[in-house]
Amino acid sequence: MLERRRRKRFVERNDVFIRPFFRNGDGLKTEGCTYDLSTGGARILTREPFEVGTLLRIRIHLAGTPRAVSLDGEVKWRRRNEGSGLFEQGIEFLHLTSPKVLALIRHLYGHEEGATSSVA
Repeated sequence: MLERRRRKRFVERNDVFIRPFFRNGDGLKTEGCTYDLSTGGARILTREPFEVGTLLRIRIHLAGTPRAVSLDGEVKWRRRNEGSGLFEQGIEFLHLTSPKVLALIRHLYGHEEGATSSVA
């Protein structure tokens, strides 16, 4: 299978708070965590599924730091993880600004050079 990723993915658990992006800002928050993370997107695990195409507001608390980054994203795919009963969702980040990308780069690439992070 040909790898389609343009950005390196890091397997890392970060707590996330998610809500659907509505024009009026309403929406219930859903808790979850990242399974993997890159500067362009993430695989997120939640108890509730989001439909493909749903726009989300995501706050990612960066593991091992006091920092968090808030991003908008779109659900690109979804599947149920039979082992855990959680839903895995592929999120593509939208409207990335320089400070948000820089925060992710510093977090992801600030680890030992050439090594991916692995947080259980």
